[in-house]
Amino acid sequence: METGKPQVTSSRKDITYKPSAWSVHQFEIWSGELLCKAVALRVDGALLLWVGSGGAPELSEVALGMPGAGRAALATTLVGADGAATALARRLSAALARPVYVCSGLVFDRFTMPLVESGLITEIKSRPECF
Repeated sequence: METGKPQVTSSRKDITYKPSAWSVHQFEIWSGELLCKAVALRVDGALLLWVGSGGAPELSEVALGMPGAGRAALATTLVGADGAATALARRLSAALARPVYVCSGLVFDRFTMPLVESGLITEIKSRPECF
């Protein structure tokens, strides 16, 4: 037996390729001017939604919404302060009946958040296969 050389073994296994179960949908939300950019990453049984500006990616809040019994849903903040992302995760989770992660790179106020939510609802209604 020689030392210093690795043993090479080979096997014959069939590799089957299948299409990815993940889908990515990018869109912008406008209200006279650009409010934000959004990316929806749909995976089997869950949704990750990133909302931010067009500049360098930032992450100020991460929240998780979980559907509950009936139309109720629960949400918790994972990163950052309890803010708009938590409320959005709760509402989206209840509407879509699946876990929803909301990652926000922007801080929304009481004037811009309803506009962002309205834009999200419009996009979900027009492209339900992406959510």
